[in-house]
Amino acid sequence: MAVGLSACAASGQSYADLERDQTDQDRLPVSTPGGGSDDPLAIDADSTRLVAVQGDTEIFLASATEQGQPRICIIVFAATEPFRACGDGDQVTLSDSVNRYTVLSDAAVDTQLDPDEGWTKISENVFTRPVEPTTSDTQ
Repeated sequence: MAVGLSACAASGQSYADLERDQTDQDRLPVSTPGGGSDDPLAIDADSTRLVAVQGDTEIFLASATEQGQPRICIIVFAATEPFRACGDGDQVTLSDSVNRYTVLSDAAVDTQLDPDEGWTKISENVFTRPVEPTTSDTQ
């Protein structure tokens, strides 16, 4: 049975990606980072949504709480180990060795990141672009 969810997360921000009913595909794999007894972040398992797939990489959004405060989390399952970033503002950003991911709340998404800077919208609230090589990467 799918469970509906209010699309509110961090500090009252809303996220269109969280508005639809959850399906089995939206559930996080068992290997999700964190969630142990020593992790101060509690991801709401009923809020998780698979928002994009890029090659072998799956990108999820979820609501969470940290010390009683609401958070929005982006969780990325790439070829290596899964990783996450959470925050309470209109924007949360996370990078791996290949891509940078930015989550924008519904209030900020209309200020979309500039496509001329390489940003691509991959869901209602998530944008990505390739990580720019550093000077040491190009020498």
